[in-house]
Amino acid sequence: MLSRTRKTVEHEIKNGFANVPRGCSIQLEKQAQDYILENIRNAVNNKKNLISKLHDFMEIKQELNVREFFEGYHVTPQDVYSKKVTVVGLAAQAGLLKGYKGDQERERLLAGALGRLSFVNSRRWIRFIQKILPQIQSSKGILTHLLPAVERTMLSMFYYTVFGKGLDDLGNRFPSIEAAIYWVIDDPSLYGELNGLLDYQYVKIDFVDKSLAELGNESPLDLYCSYTTDQILVALGKHTEEKKSSFREGVLYLSEKKLDVFFVTLNKSEKDYSPSTMYQDYSINEELFHWQSQSRTTEESVTGQRYINQAVNGGNVLFFVREYKEEEKFTSPYTCLGLADLQSHYGSAPISIVWKMKESLPGFVMKKTVKV
Repeated sequence: MLSRTRKTVEHEIKNGFANVPRGCSIQLEKQAQDYILENIRNAVNNKKNLISKLHDFMEIKQELNVREFFEGYHVTPQDVYSKKVTVVGLAAQAGLLKGYKGDQERERLLAGALGRLSFVNSRRWIRFIQKILPQIQSSKGILTHLLPAVERTMLSMFYYTVFGKGLDDLGNRFPSIEAAIYWVIDDPSLYGELNGLLDYQYVKIDFVDKSLAELGNESPLDLYCSYTTDQILVALGKHTEEKKSSFREGVLYLSEKKLDVFFVTLNKSEKDYSPSTMYQDYSINEELFHWQSQSRTTEESVTGQRYINQAVNGGNVLFFVREYKEEEKFTSPYTCLGLADLQSHYGSAPISIVWKMKESLPGFVMKKTVKV
């Protein structure tokens, strides 16, 4: 009954089973709800259970392999990384890695990065990371060859996934992003965990992506893949390697590219959003998407005119969509839906617009975006 959502049963119980199919409802008395939630907390992969599973795994395998641990012991990456630890760190705490002396700063930084990477589902980007990291390791952070522009951008996306700041914001601690990445992977055990997670993410991909050809050959973004806000801003050229740009709104206009970028959260919690940002955004069918502008945007405004005259002015609109603001204690990434053209509009402040997607939305995306 909950197959259309990736939220946990615990989340559904706490929020009144909002995602059951139409015509269905589940109601629990308060005492029953508390009883079931307590049972779930005792059964889920808490720290104690994870360490117990690691003991069993190491007794059989003798060597830590993160991908095999996730696949064979019903453990998800989010089970581990939401606790701000790494698998290596848990194994070290349990005394399963003899002689291992980790760096607390590096492990704490990488635990957050691995959590963000646990949502990565772009084949192209995963394979690039797996190709470039050995080169950075062998060269000790000093690449002797120039990367093509798109690969340089993908490397910068990985750097921001780990550090979340530009080099300048790190106080010139590292001379380059390669040097910063080398410092992160200069621990064989943690480097092995990173590679194991990337392998796990790659084999888990169950859809066919497409390239965003309209954005040019130098775009690292692929249709239907998930990206964090930082990764998207790097890919669009807003974040540079040296400096992180400021971005707080749900819309971004890149005048030099004549590109409007929409960051859409479909299920908004009143706790996290003000009444002025509770927009009506949803897909009508595989081709049409209903979207509302910001509440202060009128038809007569410069922004409103840009939206309405998008086709005439030769502009483009790019959609990124997520179901919830948070998922498994992490900020949810956005799914790239691709470019769209204006179909119709009505109203003002906000303007309601129906966009026609240039690529039809596949079923697994429609499950998230359709309004129930």
